Order: sequence, then C-alpha cells, then structure tokens
Amino acid sequence: MSAERAALAPDPQRPQHALRGDIQGLRALAVGIVLLYHLRPAWLPGGFVGVDVFFVISGFLIIGTLTGEVRRSGTVSLRDFYARRIRRLLPAATVTLLATVAAVVLLLPQSQWPKIMREAVGSALNAQNWLLAFLSNDYGHATAGASPVQHFWSLAVEEQFYLVIPLLLIASAALARRFDSRAVRYAAVAIAVVTVASFVFSVVYTRIDHGAAYFVTPTRMWELGVGGLAAMVLHRVSLGRAARELLGWLGFAAVAFSAVYYTTDLQFPGWVAAVPVLGTAAMLIATDTLLGRMLGMRPARYLGDISYSLYLWHWPVIVVLLELSDNEQLSKKEMLVAAVLSLAFAAASKRFVEDPFRRNRFGRRRGTYAFGAVLVVVSVVAASVPWYTSVRTLDRLAGTSALDADHPGAMALDPRDPVPAPARVPLVPDPAIANEDGPYRGRGDCHVYLLTFPDNACSWGEATAPKTVILLGDSHAAQYSTPLIDFAEGHGRGQWKVRTMTRNGCPFTTVPPSEAGWPFTVCSDQNLAVLERVKAAKPDLVVLSGMTREAYQSDLKWTWASREEMLRGYREMLGSLKAANIPVAVVKDLPRPDGQVPRCLERNRSDVAACGTPRAEAFAGAGDPLVEAAAGFPSTKIVDLTPWYCRDEVCPAVVGNVVVYRNNHVTNMYSRTLATPLLSQLGMI
Repeated sequence: MSAERAALAPDPQRPQHALRGDIQGLRALAVGIVLLYHLRPAWLPGGFVGVDVFFVISGFLIIGTLTGEVRRSGTVSLRDFYARRIRRLLPAATVTLLATVAAVVLLLPQSQWPKIMREAVGSALNAQNWLLAFLSNDYGHATAGASPVQHFWSLAVEEQFYLVIPLLLIASAALARRFDSRAVRYAAVAIAVVTVASFVFSVVYTRIDHGAAYFVTPTRMWELGVGGLAAMVLHRVSLGRAARELLGWLGFAAVAFSAVYYTTDLQFPGWVAAVPVLGTAAMLIATDTLLGRMLGMRPARYLGDISYSLYLWHWPVIVVLLELSDNEQLSKKEMLVAAVLSLAFAAASKRFVEDPFRRNRFGRRRGTYAFGAVLVVVSVVAASVPWYTSVRTLDRLAGTSALDADHPGAMALDPRDPVPAPARVPLVPDPAIANEDGPYRGRGDCHVYLLTFPDNACSWGEATAPKTVILLGDSHAAQYSTPLIDFAEGHGRGQWKVRTMTRNGCPFTTVPPSEAGWPFTVCSDQNLAVLERVKAAKPDLVVLSGMTREAYQSDLKWTWASREEMLRGYREMLGSLKAANIPVAVVKDLPRPDGQVPRCLERNRSDVAACGTPRAEAFAGAGDPLVEAAAGFPSTKIVDLTPWYCRDEVCPAVVGNVVVYRNNHVTNMYSRTLATPLLSQLGMI
C-alpha cells in the first residue's frame, strides 16, 4: 500500500474516499513557494516556509501509514518501511548528487570544491543538517558561493526523524498489549509527547542559536509530529461543510501570510513556525472543500507528482547559474532558464528514476538494502575524490605562497616612495586560497578571546619587554595583529610585546547590538570585563578597530537603535581608557570590497582590474563610528591606511601583486605589507 493511500485510509466504520489529489496540489504549493523564493528572495521573503509545509505533509502521510499498520497488525515492519524509503528517495537523490558533483568539477573554481564536496558527503550520509548547524550557515537564500547541495538538509531531518518514530510506535504497541489497550491510542500519546517536547526545545534553542536551530533535527521534529497528529485526528473528527471550508481557507491564509511577510530576520523556526505548520495541518484536515478541489486540479497535481525531484534539482541549477553569471542574483532571463531547466530535470527524474525504482522490488528486501548501500558508497566516493585532490592542491598553493621583492603589496601605493611591482608575476596569496589567508596562524583560538584565557594565552614577544601594546576589537581589528606580532618578534624584539584580546563579530563597545529585535549582550558583557583587565595591565598603547554599523547590519544582521547608540558605546569605552591614562590609537576601517574578490580574481586572472571597487562604493555609508567617537578625544591617534588601500577613484583587488581582500577582510599577506605605515602612525617606529 502506498504512503498516500495508507495515510488516508479512513476508519473501517467510515465511508471510503478516493485518494485525495489536494495533497499533491499542496506539495505543488510548497515546492512552488520554495522555488520562487530561491529564484528571487525579494519577491517572496518568507518562501523558506515551503520546507515546513513539506515537513507537515510528510508527517501526515508517513505517520498516518505507520499508525494504520499498527491498527491492522499491532506493530510496524521496519524492514518493509525502510525498504520503501530507500526505493522512494535514494535513487533520485543519488542521481542529483552525482550530477552536481560533476557540474562542480567541470564548471566551478577548485577553491570551492572542498566545501561543496564535504557537504555532498554529508548529504549522501543524511547528515547535512548537522554539518550546516555546526558551521552555522545562513540558509537565507541562494547567492554566489552557496553550496549547491545545501538543500539536502531537509531530507536529512526527515530521515533522522523516521529512524526514531517507527521504533517509538513499536514500543507504544508493545506497551498497549501489556495493558490490554488500543495500540493507536498509545501511539497518539507518544507522538504528542515527542511533538510537544520538540516544540518547546525549538522555541528555547532558536533564541539561543538561531543559525544552528534552523537545521538541527530536534527543533523540527514537532513539525512532522503535527502532521502525524493531523492524520490521526482526521479519523476521529467529523466537521460540517462550512467548518471545513473555513478551516481550509484559514490554513491557506496562514501559509500565504508566512510566505509573504516572514523574513530571515525572524527567530525561525521557534514559535513563529507554528503559523505555517498549523496552517498546513488545517488544510490537510479540511477534506472535500473548494480549496481542495482547486489544489487537486491536473496541473497542480502534476507539479506535486514531480515535487520531490523538483526540490532536488532546482537549487543546484540556481547556484551553478549564479556562479557562472558571477552575480549576486539571477537576471530575469536567467531566472526563466533556471525554472525551465529545473522543471525539465525534475520531469525526467520522475519518469526515468523515481517511478522505475519505486516499483522495482529488487527481488527481496535484502536486494533493496544492498542497492541502497551501493548508492550511498558511490555518492561518497564520487565526492571524496575531488575533495581530496582539491585539498592537496590548495595546501600546496598555501605552502608555496610567500612575499618577496616582486610582491611589495601596499608599499606599491606608498604616497611618498612607491615601490615598483613587476608585471606578469603570480599573485600571492593565490586567489584560490586567499579566503583562508587570515591572522593567528597556529593560534586559532585567539580569534575568539575568552575571559578564561590565561594572561599569556594570546601574547607575543619577550615577556620582559618594557612596552606593551594591546589590540582590541572584532575581526577587523584582528587582521592587523600580524604586523604587530611580526614587529614584536622581529625589529621590536626586546622592546615591545603584543597582547591581543580580539573577538570575531564583537565591536569593543558598551552598548549591545540587537539581532532580530533581541539584544545580543555577549560581546558588551565581555567588553566590560576585558576593559578591567586592560586597566590592570596598564599597557603603553591600546589599538582599536572595528566594522562599521552598516557592515554589521549587512553581514551579521546586527543593528543598533541608532548610530548615536553605537557612538555612545564607543565613547564610554574610550572615556574609560582615557581616565585610566592609557594611550589609545584607532585604526580606520578598511574600504569594503564589492563582492567576493578572490572568486572574482579566479575568473579574471588576466584582468585583475575588473575586480576593483569604486572608492565611492567602498566607503559608502555614514562613515566609521569608532573614528568619529575617537575624534572627541584629542589625545587619541587616528590611523588612516586608506592611501595604502586605494588610488584616486578605485580601491584595487590587487596591489603590488598581492591580493588585498579575503571576503570583507584584508588578507594576512597584504596586512604584512601594511607594517610600515601602520607602525609609523602608531608611533611604534
């Protein structure tokens, strides 16, 4: 019996109904919402709720099937259940993964292979959601640089959920037999307990870690559970026609409202996911309605039939087209191409992969399991080979990159005495590895300074050196740690020691930013404790730097009530340091590049000028708030390195044969070439 028929089989005492076509139409609605959202997020900012609609439908069908089996036989056949899942899902997923791996190898830069292939392996093993949660990826929308297999996270959630639920139903049935009670009643209680526990966890954990909560299974189980409970309720509740019509349209309105008005700034899933989830459940419960007949029309039903393959194919198609176009979003023509290709691939996958393999029993269950194992192994090996080879290549490039006379970097822009840079010299670091060229090599934990660190944890230079400089701020301050450390361990050895107390994503201010309306106080609380440590250390110089307010809003979705609030927080910190008679220098934030510079350079090695950023765009916004705050303290030094970043009208991607940017930071190699102007303006040389 198919999942659809089993889930919809009514109670023996109730009239029999034909298979509901509206569920296929509801699948079409879900995949259409997701597709439109990924093609152009601005048109449907809450389109990510289409995945939640899928979760509810899946729970409705699968849990309905399993509870029907419990009702008939008093247990669940695990071997039959997982064999059906293998035949239904694995062939189409494997074909998509293999095609995506091939497209990545043929079309995308090698620097992107390790990340994508790692996620392809995670997808093949149904662990993609935990991988993304661990990496705290943003699933906001498809952009250049997104993984073309990232969407496999939702399939992983479902499969992990269905590792647990059949066992739970078997245990419930066994318990019911022991107490001579109805197995389905115990099953309903078990599903309800899991659903409520998961919902509570989702609400709590989403507020703690919004990024990870989006992907992990415990925050999503309740959505499938609601679908399962809806399937159970369907057999017990009899609604009048008017009530069914009202319930169905209210459910549709809830899903439509979420798709139109929700945004990625919301703390999702959490409690806000209840709106589309309950809306979907309402449409599933409201049988035989006008809405159901509309959803059951032939075009919608066909789109629902291919919805699984369409979901699999649309994302890699969009991401690969984005990469080839080298834009942040698809043009209208490219959107049309992406939609047509996605539909064509989905239709072919349904016709030639899904249907034949779902009907093929492979002789017996053992054959199905062997076939599934082969598919998983093939996918893992296919992704692992380019993963391994690309890592070796990138490691070799990293090991051979070095500064020399042919790579003067920033000194080629020195206003007084520019150093000539020869033409046709290989760039360093190579653009393929530029995004990995950051500070604190060998001391990765210093990226996130913690109060539990001992005093010498992030210190360089001789401990007996008479002078101390302390570096404070976020990752835009940390990028200047290398020239300071090089100096303390080189020409300044025995004279200066360096301590860094930087923390990525944390401006050194007393006023906390907010994320999706919630204050983010981790940084501001630590800053106050760090301030006391700095006062106790009585350094000879404190160096501060940080991202602008606009950069925080763009990159981390953090904001402050007003620019004045951010300025006030900086002024309070600077005032405390001044009151303690500690000299302070503020380094103006670097010009912001337009897009991903290393990726642009990989595609334009013969025309690096194409990857530069107009100066007006690089300094767009209200300016550096830390510099503005420092201007109110006359004794504070302002270090402006702009002349070593930009020419008159442009801030180049490459200066003196050295790549300037890694994402929105300066590369470690370019930072080294800034040593002379930086140390000079700090008064250290």
